[in-house]
Amino acid sequence: MKKTISLLMILVLLLGLCACGQKPEEEKEWSRSGYFSDENDNFLSVTWMEDVVEPGWYVGVMLGDRTGGWTLPQEGNSLHGNLNGGDESAEPFVVTLSEEGEDGLLLQVEGGESYHFKPCDMPEATILVTINTEGMGNIAYAEGEGAPEADPEMPFQSAQINLEKPETYTILAWPQSGYLFVKWQKDGADFSTEAQITVELTESANFVAVFEEDSDWQNPVMNFVGNYQSGRARALVECQGKDEALITIEWGSSAWDLARWLIAGPLDTETLTIPYEGCSKYNVTYDDNGEVKNEEQVYGDGTGTIIFHDGGFTWHEDQSETGEDLDFVWVPVEPESESIGMANPWRVISEEEALNFFTRPFAVPEGAENVEWSVMESPDLNPLLQLSFDLDGQHYTARMQATDDAEADISGMNYAWADEMERSLHNWAEGKLTAKCFRFNGGNEYDAELCTWFDPDTGISYAVGVRSEDLDGFDLLAMAEQMCPAE
Repeated sequence: MKKTISLLMILVLLLGLCACGQKPEEEKEWSRSGYFSDENDNFLSVTWMEDVVEPGWYVGVMLGDRTGGWTLPQEGNSLHGNLNGGDESAEPFVVTLSEEGEDGLLLQVEGGESYHFKPCDMPEATILVTINTEGMGNIAYAEGEGAPEADPEMPFQSAQINLEKPETYTILAWPQSGYLFVKWQKDGADFSTEAQITVELTESANFVAVFEEDSDWQNPVMNFVGNYQSGRARALVECQGKDEALITIEWGSSAWDLARWLIAGPLDTETLTIPYEGCSKYNVTYDDNGEVKNEEQVYGDGTGTIIFHDGGFTWHEDQSETGEDLDFVWVPVEPESESIGMANPWRVISEEEALNFFTRPFAVPEGAENVEWSVMESPDLNPLLQLSFDLDGQHYTARMQATDDAEADISGMNYAWADEMERSLHNWAEGKLTAKCFRFNGGNEYDAELCTWFDPDTGISYAVGVRSEDLDGFDLLAMAEQMCPAE
């Protein structure tokens, strides 16, 4: 019995030593080629391309609506790379192709699924033709001598044509914005300077459409670059890339908060419209020193349109809570300014200048510090006068504007108010006016309070707001009463 156990232990030890001494699998030259399909009718082709600038294995796939094709390098015993390698603007389509079983192939899509392919019966192609691009451009092709259909929505940058016998094809190349078509090359040699060519495909070949940057190209958005304004909203239009615009829109909800939209999209030069998607909206909060305290993204998938017209543009935002479009007007750059930047809609003025807009502006409370008068002027609205100051550790912002609208909101404080009440004003208009008072509880960050009122005899709307870390027991109406101007 002991002898049997000893023999078994020796055999186990020998097997272990043999396993440890095995060499790793040697790298094999890739050899599986042809046409393959899976049970879901997905298609795969692997072809050795010799008559090209860089010979290699060309892999083409059709996975439902997703297609791609490119020459992939061998890594270990697999082919690995980006099937959209010929199109820098396309989303990467990275795959790994490896042998599976006696004759099958395993295709693994990076970040996606795996597919199991088996050889399929197809007529053997003896003429293998690839079409690629160099530079920023697109291609299309069709059998015969008819013009190919150029699809601007889903253009191709590479293609493969496999034929049993010679056939005639027409191939078309067209540049992307800011580029020019230069020539066709065939197997590395210049072939034609015509963008559309009709060729008799009698042998395997590689056609390349060559594009280069247009040195005279100007982004059409250049005609609309600058600052724009719509009431309290302001916008900056800039060029991005060859034909896109980058538009920043800001709307100040208070002296400490603003909403910011970042919009990008191509300009349709016929309609002067920018249909956009992927717009990002942020809520930005500033501290008392004017530094950004917090920047929170509200969404990143906004959609809408920008339509330019004489002197401005109209903005339609699909996510707008009001459903109303905003009309922006162009704001000229000051002569001494050398650059375009986000226009500041507020202009700082003196207390004496404030009298040019209202004969009885706010009275500055006794003891107020850091007093600043400013005005926002717009072609479409009456001047909006603003007074800001510090008093007893609190920062106040007061505004007045002729609106002739009892429901007008000129405060710029866009909060989800938790408390709302109506209270009588004793010092204003002989006690005939009623103020609406609002309170916002920001938790551990800050509280906000607002008082608004309207004088029907003068058509003027008023607003006084304050924001602080703690407003418990605070009465903003008392401050509003102090700011009543003397007769």
